[in-house]
Amino acid sequence: METGAKTSSASSDERETPAPTEQSPSALHQFWQKEKTAADKRLRDFRRRGNLVVSRYLDERGGAAGGSNAGSNGSTEFRLNLFHTYVSTMQSMLYGSVPKVDVSREHQDPDDDIARVASVILQRILEADVQQSGADVPTTLRACLQDRLLPGMGTARIHYDYRTEELDTIDPTTQETKKAQHLTGEWCESRYVHWQDFMWGWARTWTEVPWVGYRIWLTKDEATERWGKKKADALTYVNQLPTGKSGDSEDRNEDTAQRNNTQKAEVWEFWSKKDRRLYWWSEGADLILDSIADPLNLDGFFPGPPPMMANLTTTKFVPTADFALAQDLYNEIDELSTRIAMITRAVKVVGVYDKSAGDSVGRMFREGTENDLIPVDSWAAFAEKGGLKGCLEWLPVQEIASTLKTLNEVRDESINLLYQVTGMSDILRGGSTDQYTSDGTQQLKAKFGSIRVQALQDQFAVFASELSAIKAEVIAKHFDERSILVQSGAQFLPKADMQKVIPAVQLIKSPEIKWRVNIRPESIAMMDYAQLKSERTEFLTAMATYVQSAQAAAKTIPGSLPLLLELMKWGMAGFKGSDYLEGTMDRAIEDLTKNPPKDQDDGNQQAEKMKVQNAMQLEQTKHQNAMQSMQAKSQADLQKTHADMQTKMELLFADLKADLQLVEANKNADLQVEGAQAQGDTIANQVEHENTMVEMETQHNMDMVEIAADHTTTMAEKKKDGEMAADDKSGNGE
Repeated sequence: METGAKTSSASSDERETPAPTEQSPSALHQFWQKEKTAADKRLRDFRRRGNLVVSRYLDERGGAAGGSNAGSNGSTEFRLNLFHTYVSTMQSMLYGSVPKVDVSREHQDPDDDIARVASVILQRILEADVQQSGADVPTTLRACLQDRLLPGMGTARIHYDYRTEELDTIDPTTQETKKAQHLTGEWCESRYVHWQDFMWGWARTWTEVPWVGYRIWLTKDEATERWGKKKADALTYVNQLPTGKSGDSEDRNEDTAQRNNTQKAEVWEFWSKKDRRLYWWSEGADLILDSIADPLNLDGFFPGPPPMMANLTTTKFVPTADFALAQDLYNEIDELSTRIAMITRAVKVVGVYDKSAGDSVGRMFREGTENDLIPVDSWAAFAEKGGLKGCLEWLPVQEIASTLKTLNEVRDESINLLYQVTGMSDILRGGSTDQYTSDGTQQLKAKFGSIRVQALQDQFAVFASELSAIKAEVIAKHFDERSILVQSGAQFLPKADMQKVIPAVQLIKSPEIKWRVNIRPESIAMMDYAQLKSERTEFLTAMATYVQSAQAAAKTIPGSLPLLLELMKWGMAGFKGSDYLEGTMDRAIEDLTKNPPKDQDDGNQQAEKMKVQNAMQLEQTKHQNAMQSMQAKSQADLQKTHADMQTKMELLFADLKADLQLVEANKNADLQVEGAQAQGDTIANQVEHENTMVEMETQHNMDMVEIAADHTTTMAEKKKDGEMAADDKSGNGE
């Protein structure tokens, strides 16, 4: 199959002239007729090769693909459809999950909560479309990716529409009831565009493209509703073919069973960037159907992103399918496979034998079983001819098997060359390993195997991001504020952000604000869950280590926690998939800056101080109670001691009085006997008594002084303890 690309420069008739700004509908029709004819001529080879590549991918035999049907019908053609394997593998690698949309403002200004809430609202609307089914972003992206891998170009567009209803309204000034149109619903869809339903003006790069065209198919009723019966009757209605062609001229030989049952008119939407107008044109009409000025008012004007194109050059903005770069190897492998299949069918156990030797040789193969002998007539003549070897000759299978082995080796070499050209060898090299391969080598293989795919993966992610960015721009410029609130589910935002919702919606509607919409390549591609787990484990380990170190630093340097969080945010940027945490980190830093937390140690110290104060108050109370108790006890003890001393003194005086009386009686009795001795004893007793009285009184006074001194000392110590407790309390209060 020939799908080679031609790299000729554009001829003079392919270079379109600028679109007219003010011409009659008939002149506009002729202008776009000329533009479309030139574009069809320029894209003819691309479309022809694209149809052949699609047929080759589906392994369609006959018709446009060439060749006859293979298989059980006896055809000699045999194909090894490695192209289907390549496309299926690449498509699974490049698109393995629903894309994750990330919306952020153009400048990451700090302390801008309104812009942050606006980003969240816009992102919620885009994610709601991603999660739906049908004409949604995932379905559109998958179809565009397949077109990029097969014919070499995949594209899509954004379609905005709204619905209104006529309702009665009261004029606030005149209080009159009037009919007015009220918006009842609006939506913005991502629509897939078939690669044959898209064309563009001559250019070398996308920035030079003067206009783009999108083909739509309308029934007569739809055309009548849009442009009226007169223009609808002027259109040509045909049966649409699967290839997207009209079914006329060169397509009349197509299988009529493949046509649809409804006749439709082929209408082209031409978006002219030079005069920023949209034109509706159809070949069947002799005038332009309609035109309006810049319906979406987009910065880039075109309703879709630059298409994903394969193998572009700066010579001419026309893609070349990947298949064309390796078609010779694909064809050679099919040719070798066909030969191998034919020779394999030729390898049989077959031979010839001498008919004159009788039917014994034939019976040996027809009737012979294990341990069975076939009788031979005229054995002597049979032996004379050399026996069985002389009568039988086998087909030379050894030469055929050797040829078959050589063909298999050549085909394997061609397959290896094909893998190197397409990049499949790197993918297989990354996945193949053995028991003696180290873990580092395996990771290096896997990483190298993804390098060849990274460019295409990045191209696909950029296309998806730009498609979502155009949709976000349409929402910001055309959606009603109520529609934005309803479709984003803003009522479910955190309560702290509810007051910022209305200003955020107004910020979205502001024409000066630019939003950055990004879809990361790894969020679309098929995930390596082992690698993803390893990366997240590494991230959490690094963050845990940093948090432990930062905790000690925050205790040492009060007020340094916001700076430490900024450092952690800077470190997070080095890990894949961590950027969605930066918004949360921003809010945490902002909250810590506005409301710095109390140091945990200060809190512990405060608690300890309160505990000490409570203990001191309790101890002071105990001391006061003890002092009062001791004072009361001291007074009672003093009174008791004084009473005891008085009692002792009274008893002592009574005893002394009794002794004096006894002494006096003895004295009077012995006065005469003892004479001067009695008188001396009496004097001695009196002296002794006086001394005793003096000693007792002195001892009593000393006891009283000692008791008073002890009491004074106790009171002084209690007072000193109270003063110290008061001083400690006043110090702690400070």
